[in-house]
Order: sequence, then structure tokens, then C-alpha cells
Amino acid sequence: MKLKPLFAVFALVACLPAQAALVTNPDDPRVWQGASVGTFAQLYYGSNTLANRQLVVDNKLLDDSFFSATGFSAATLIKAVGVANPGISLDQPGSSSANDGTYNYTLGGTVATAANSIDNLWIQTLSTTVGDAVWDLGFLATKAAIFNTIDHGPLPQEAIESTVYLSNDMINWTLAVTERVWMEGIYSDTSVLWDGFVYAVGTGTTDTFRYASIIWGGPGALIADGDNEINGVMGLRGDFTPPPGTVPEPGTLALLGLGLVLVAARRRKF
Repeated sequence: MKLKPLFAVFALVACLPAQAALVTNPDDPRVWQGASVGTFAQLYYGSNTLANRQLVVDNKLLDDSFFSATGFSAATLIKAVGVANPGISLDQPGSSSANDGTYNYTLGGTVATAANSIDNLWIQTLSTTVGDAVWDLGFLATKAAIFNTIDHGPLPQEAIESTVYLSNDMINWTLAVTERVWMEGIYSDTSVLWDGFVYAVGTGTTDTFRYASIIWGGPGALIADGDNEINGVMGLRGDFTPPPGTVPEPGTLALLGLGLVLVAARRRKF
């Protein structure tokens, strides 16, 4: 019985959601790489009105933070028809070079390496056929997070220029829709321009799916200009948390250690 607090702390830190700071003001004056709450109201609900900006807030569409990947695992590309042009974004957080604050990139590397991790490497899915480019989410997920790379404007259109379909058998596919957008991408360093607007898709149900297929353009895209740049994919549970049983990463373990210290202190007090 005395161990229950320890398990409670472990369960808490092992299942932290990716979200951190939902946008709650429909008249929020901030702009993220040229995009505002009104931009998303226009793109997703048809016009920039107070009622539609309120829909953005009520539907918890925007998160003014970066996607913390702690506890998550990248999905694996298992079918790569039409997947090509692996690339490398050159600006890196915490570094200083001529690429700082630019969308600069170079082509190179391999599809397998670029498609299976969340970093500055990316690929393009050039097919519009569902089931050509398929990632294995690794578990029965309710949502999928799509990590993209931006190479030019307009934004957020160039960040959400794909459509995602979800499946359990790679035969029957369900159209997914955007349910959450992390405005700052994957890095806390907001000067890295190519990193921004990570988005999660789902079907609005509690149904689970093992596979995600990504096409460029299509009904889920905000723009269709012939290509996209996909950094990687991750499966999420319905509450935007990692799959159960995931081993926490170092940052999470540090938080766990703090929790254990607090529990120990409480035991000494009583």
C-alpha cells in the first residue's frame, strides 16, 4: 500500500500529453509565421469572424507550444510507393550559421533514414493514391501526429499540405481530419523557421488504427502544389498521450525523480 504514490507518480509522468498551452482567446493578437487565430478560422471554418475564431478555441485546435516528443516513438515507413527526394533542413536549434532563420535545405540521404525519425531529415510523398505511402504507428492509435518541414510560404498552408488516411488492414482506409496544431513545431527554439505547425489528425471517434497513409494534397490539405515534406509520423492516444507502457525518456525520468523525492519527503513528515 505504501508504494501506491510511487506508481501514481510514474503513471503521471509516463503519460504526459503533448499539449502545453492551448490558445483560449478568439481575439489572440499573436501571429505565428504570418498565421493568426483568424487565419485558421478562415482556412478551417470558411471566414475570419468572431464566431469562427471561437470555434478554433472551443475545438482546441491551436496549441501555442512545441510538440514534446517525450515518451513517443516515431512510426516506421513500411510501404514507400511514390516516396522520394529525401532532404536535410540546414538550420539547427542552438547553432550559429548562415542558415539561421532560413528555410534552406539540401537533398540527400536515404528515404528509410529520413522517414523514420523526427529531426531535420524529411521525404516527399509524391503519390495521390491512398495506401502508397504507409507508416506503421506501432500500436493501435486513435490519432496520428504529422511532423512536416516548411520550405516556403504561405503558412500554415505549406505546413499542412497533405491528407492522412488511417487503417487497421491497409485495405480499408478512413479519412482523418486535423484536430490539433502545435504552433511551434518540435523545437523550443522559435527561430528555426522550417520547424513549425506540427499537427495531429483523427476521425472524431474513439476508433483505433495501426497504419497511416499520407498523400500530398487531397481533402485534408490546406494547399496542393504538387509536393509535401514529411519529417515523420507518430501514433497518439485519444488524449494526445504516448502509447501505454512507453519507457520515459531522460527528461521524464528527471521529473519522476523529483516526484519520488517529494513522496519521500512526505513520508518523513508523517
